[in-house]
Amino acid sequence: MAEYLINEKVSKYLESRPAINMDIMEKLKKCLDENLFNTLKTCNKHELKGNCKGYWRLHLPHDYVVIYVIEGESPNRRAHILKIMTSKVYHNWVKSC
Repeated sequence: MAEYLINEKVSKYLESRPAINMDIMEKLKKCLDENLFNTLKTCNKHELKGNCKGYWRLHLPHDYVVIYVIEGESPNRRAHILKIMTSKVYHNWVKSC
C-alpha cells in the first residue's frame, strides 16, 4: 500500500471546509493510498501532458480536482498532493501550464 503526503496549504484548505473534507479524504485514501498504481473507474486520475508532464490530476467529489506528483523510488513511491481547486479553476490552470 502506498501513502500520500498533503501540502500544508491543501491541508488548511480542507480544514476550513469541513462539509466537504470527509468526502474528499475518503476519495484520497481510496485512490492515492490504496490504489495509487491501479486503474479504477471510480478514480478518475491521469498524468497531465505537455508542459504539465510529471503532474497528475484526480477528480474529487463536490467538483474539486487535486494535483499531485509521484515521489520516491519503487517500491516506496507515494503521491504528494500539491494543489486542490475547483474544476473551473483547474481548467484555467491547465491551460496556462
